[in-house]
Amino acid sequence: MERRAARIVDVTTATESFRYRTPIKFGGAVLDRVTLLNVTLTLEANGRTAVGFGSMPMGNVWAWPTRSLSYETTLDAMLEVAAAAAKLLRDCGLRGHPVEIIHALEAEFFRSANAVQARLGLAEAIPKLATLVAVSPFDAALHDAYGKAFSLSAYCTLGRDFLPHDLSHFLGPDYAGRFLEETVSPLPRASLSVYHLVGALDALTPADVGQPVGDGLPETL
Repeated sequence: MERRAARIVDVTTATESFRYRTPIKFGGAVLDRVTLLNVTLTLEANGRTAVGFGSMPMGNVWAWPTRSLSYETTLDAMLEVAAAAAKLLRDCGLRGHPVEIIHALEAEFFRSANAVQARLGLAEAIPKLATLVAVSPFDAALHDAYGKAFSLSAYCTLGRDFLPHDLSHFLGPDYAGRFLEETVSPLPRASLSVYHLVGALDALTPADVGQPVGDGLPETL
């Protein structure tokens, strides 16, 4: 199994910020912007070096619902958690499958979030969900690079040939004898169901349009 163990070589991050075309009200909050965290991760596996990419909106409004801290404060804290996660992954020296590496570091991610809270003097704890969102693009980049190292879709590396542990190793005895490959398809589907999110501020009819955007795109549902 040594051939299938990965070792992280380097991790880099970058952010992109965008304004929404129109504000959206979701979960009781009005939002007009988003910041993406983009992660590039290099690993060694299968005698090869591979580079993976992951990206995730920080989503601090829903991952960290709060009335006492500002949007900028929660976003900056999540980006600090992400910076700590990058260092943990870069320095960990672990070898294994991406699922094993992230699982082994999970407690460290939460501890680093507590350290960020203390360092920034935040009035409330950083929610676990906010920490998991901040770490998620690293997880995606790690899986992406791992699949590339074996010239496979990352979904094809979730079977027992690559990840021999059953789910009890990660989730406890209730999952003994169950394997991740039973819940994830290695093959793409021909079609997927999608949904359209209707925000509380979205105009349903022309009469609901208070201030037109005027960019030629549809302005009502």
